[in-house]
Amino acid sequence: MNARFVARGTLLSLTIVGLAVVAVLLINRSKQLPLEATPPRPTITAPRGLMPAGPVGLTEWTKYGNDVYHAVGHGFVVRLANGDLVGVTTAHSLSFSTLPPLEQIALAVSGEAKSAIEFDTLRGEPGTARSGEDMTVDYVLLNAPKNAAIDPQLILAPDPRGLPQPGERVSIYTAVNDHPRVFEGTVQSAGDQAVWVLMDGAFDPSGMSGSPFVSQYTGQVIGMAIATTHRVDKVLLGLHPIGSIVRKAESASVFPKISDYRR
Repeated sequence: MNARFVARGTLLSLTIVGLAVVAVLLINRSKQLPLEATPPRPTITAPRGLMPAGPVGLTEWTKYGNDVYHAVGHGFVVRLANGDLVGVTTAHSLSFSTLPPLEQIALAVSGEAKSAIEFDTLRGEPGTARSGEDMTVDYVLLNAPKNAAIDPQLILAPDPRGLPQPGERVSIYTAVNDHPRVFEGTVQSAGDQAVWVLMDGAFDPSGMSGSPFVSQYTGQVIGMAIATTHRVDKVLLGLHPIGSIVRKAESASVFPKISDYRR
């Protein structure tokens, strides 16, 4: 049992306490979307695939300075076309300007004491917390060690379409009270800067940012949860499309150590 993933006490400074509080919350959208009709089921020409067999929506843990790890959100792991493994999470769950500095990031199956994979290197420049309608600014990509040993059932394949289709059925893989959970919904709209998914029912989405959405048709990841709003009695979630994430990962030209990166 990895003791670093057991402690959930006070962080080293009030600044980091504030960070942890912010990080477990999804950023709320500033206005309600119109109550437009849900699109009909689309015709999907992509190959049909199986849904993930494992709990692919992983808990994100951060380590600042000499402190222990603390849970701050969610993330997931994708395999690129060249075989590289990349950790994916949100920018709004992290800080690269605090003291003590961010040292490491880990992803773990929710409720398990041991990490599934640990990262000490970024893949490209991190994004920033989104404040508008563009979800693609909010991301942090993590370069997996070449010798990383991770359960293959925890690795997602990016949907080569880059976007889901309006009306497509999708599932978010996340966790509630340290237990892996899956919620279903329907794609309301899909564009290069954002995908919006109307979930089937009402639930509290707090802390679900960074969780992967998977197409129920292809079984591949189509986006990362970033923002939330409500439509009548249901939840509407905003996603960073997977095509944008893959392009950023594939075009990365710098790989700074997390402990050395500042802004």
